Amino acid sequence: MPALPVSAVVVNLDGGDLLFDALDALDREAVEEIVVVDNGSHPEEVTRLGARPGILLRRLPQNQGFAGPANLGARAARAPYLAFVNNDCILEAGYLAACLAALEDDQGLAAAQGVVLDGAGRAVDGWGFGWTAGAEAVQLGRGGAPPAPERAPFAVPGVSATAAVFRRDAFLDAGGFAGSFFAWYEDVDLALRLRRAGARFACAPAARARHAGTATGRRDPEARWRRLFANRLRTLRRNFDAASLPALRSLRPAAGATLGPAARDLGWRGALRAALAASPAARPFEEEDRAVLASRPPLRELPT
Repeated sequence: MPALPVSAVVVNLDGGDLLFDALDALDREAVEEIVVVDNGSHPEEVTRLGARPGILLRRLPQNQGFAGPANLGARAARAPYLAFVNNDCILEAGYLAACLAALEDDQGLAAAQGVVLDGAGRAVDGWGFGWTAGAEAVQLGRGGAPPAPERAPFAVPGVSATAAVFRRDAFLDAGGFAGSFFAWYEDVDLALRLRRAGARFACAPAARARHAGTATGRRDPEARWRRLFANRLRTLRRNFDAASLPALRSLRPAAGATLGPAARDLGWRGALRAALAASPAARPFEEEDRAVLASRPPLRELPT
């Protein structure tokens, strides 16, 4: 059977056995190549990766987050489609083929993803992302039952880099993920930039995967929430018309972000501290964000 014309890109930091389970699943998908970008994992894991046949390994000396290493993997890739797969996400058989079929059937799609389930494979982790009324990106379907696999692909406002397939040209033409984001919200920002260029996105319900869920982010939850709040603020200001989006005029910290989820990890005091850090953390990138906003007409409403 010929290989799928897909380069799978996996960014890794001490993924352990979950990483190798993810790579085993990608081997079964019969992709053209697997590119692993390692973010300075422990030597034992790097040695284990280096001994594994069938992967192209790119090593970084220290943790550079997700966005920049993912871009590095994309530039090293050769196939016309790019599959970004988290190092704790296990694709079920046929995942990439189903996403690829959706892309080939609709040339207006820039990217597609399947239905990503939780680690137990029962409840939905997400089938793309949508928006709350308060301009916060959320995983669609989270916690609910998955749609029927026989259902036709359907439109979503954007796809999650947990397990998404992009047209390589569209990804690179858009500049890839924003490297200055480091991690979190980089896929949301990219989806908005692609949408401003006229692109669309879809979920292919026949594609299924299991996601252990933010295994890397749990190592330092306060750093995760600081970056998440700051990157959400940056995503909004570089893609939306400020006069049309109330969140950008909010006097509450972090553009009015909901603090409840952060408080479950950090307590209310820690959540407020992370939210208050958003504006100072985003300030050094104001010039970059203004340039992105000026590159195309901004959005005036939240995608649906």
